[in-house]
Order: sequence, then C-alpha cells, then structure tokens
Amino acid sequence: MIPVTYRGPLLVGYCLDVLLYGILTVQTYLYYIAFPNDKKTTKAIVGFVYIIDTTQTILALYDFYQLFCVSKDLAEVVAKFGFMWLTIPLSSSLIATVAQLFYAHRIYILSRKKAVTVIVILLALTQLSFGLTSAAYFHTNATLANAISSLLGAVLWGAAGMTCDLVIAVYMSWFLTIQMKRSSRTTQVLLTRIKRRLLETGLLTAAMATAYPLLGYLVTNAFTVPGLSLGKIYSNSILVLLNNRFTIAGGRNEPDIEFEADSYRLTDLPRRESVEHGIQE
Repeated sequence: MIPVTYRGPLLVGYCLDVLLYGILTVQTYLYYIAFPNDKKTTKAIVGFVYIIDTTQTILALYDFYQLFCVSKDLAEVVAKFGFMWLTIPLSSSLIATVAQLFYAHRIYILSRKKAVTVIVILLALTQLSFGLTSAAYFHTNATLANAISSLLGAVLWGAAGMTCDLVIAVYMSWFLTIQMKRSSRTTQVLLTRIKRRLLETGLLTAAMATAYPLLGYLVTNAFTVPGLSLGKIYSNSILVLLNNRFTIAGGRNEPDIEFEADSYRLTDLPRRESVEHGIQE
C-alpha cells in the first residue's frame, strides 16, 4: 500500500494533469474551427504544443498505472521515477519556451522594442537550459525519494520561468494601458479584456513555476502537483489569448469591432488614422 505522503500529491498531480488536458483539447478544437485563416506559424505552434501535451499525458497515465496498480510496496514506489523526467521538466520547459517566445514575438510586433524582446528571449532560453538540465538529471539519477531535494536546477528553472512570465505580463499590461488612452471606447473594452487575460495567465504561470521547487522542499513529493500541470498551464495560456477573439453571435459580450490576434492589431469601424506600430484603429 502506497503511504498517504506519496499517494496524495501524486494523485492530485495526475488528476489535475488530465483535467487541464481536457480543457486544452476543447480550446484547441475551438481554435481550429473558429480561426481557419490564421497564419500557418500560429496554427503550427498550437499543433506543436498539443502534440507535446498529448504525449506527456499518455506517459503520465502510464506512470500513474505503474505506481498505483503495479507497485506493491514502498521500496518499489520510491525507486521508480518512470517517465517523470519527460512528463515534468522536459515537456514543461519545451512548452514554456514556445509560449514565452510566442509572447516575445508579439511584444516586438506591437511595440518594436528590441530590448524588451531580447530580455524575454534570453530569459526563455535560460529557463529552457535549466529545464533540460533537470530532465537529464531526473533521467539518470533521480527517484521519487530524492527528486527535488537534490536539484538546484529545479530552483533555477522555476526562478527563470517566473521572471520571464512576470516581465511579459507586466510589460504587456503597461503597453496596453498606454494604448487605451489613444483608443476609442469600443477598442478600450477589448484592450481591457486582453490585458486582464495577460495578467491572469502570466501571474498563474509565474505562480506555478515558483510553486514547483518550493512545494518540493516543503512537502514530500508535492512537486508533482505543479510539475505535471505546468506545461498545460502554458499551453492553455496561449489558447486563451488566441481564443479571446471568439464570440457567440448574439451573445451579451459580442463586440462591435474586429480583432486580429496574429498581430494584435485592432480594427475599429470606420477606420481611423493608422499608426506606424502598436494598436491600429
């Protein structure tokens, strides 16, 4: 029988992982149905993160079966790490990097600020390097008993990811706030929605990246709760922003404006004087 100290965090982590995969599946389906004319690059990014998350979920469920249905004693449980080197640090760091580079591109398209874009890219690549280092260590040395306690890479990975997410959320929120002052009322409503989504998803991913090493040190095996779901948090954050354009015809929140998320340019009818970069009306 697996003790509660191991069983509880593992069960919560796997359940949350599957729940977020279901949400991601619905979001991905809605995206491809609602926006067939988006850029091929954007659709490829969505497809890539969904494939990675699907693979991660399959391997996570295999580990779940091995731990809860096959293993018969504690010694066997703590010696098993299975595919967690792939389902936690490797897949999460890959998806986080894709999401952060996605936002870096949007920041440049909007503001043309090379300095901010370069900072985000460097932080994303730093996060990726620490994530790959953690994955390599997990694959060769770690067990459930020592997975977090001996990993400096996990702390550095979480710190780099948190910093990058906060830079993206704060800068984009500040930029959109400035743009709101130059926009019409209808455009301001949509900009407020975008800013709220960016803050919510940015703060959530930053919190999960911080919780991953922190919970691992405070509670036995609790790193699996944020660890298994971190990649899907990033994937869902991309889809939330892209699907923010989605409206129900005749719904209460149906806007009177058109929104092109590939470049974050807004079109307010009738068209007014355009600007060189940023939000166009």
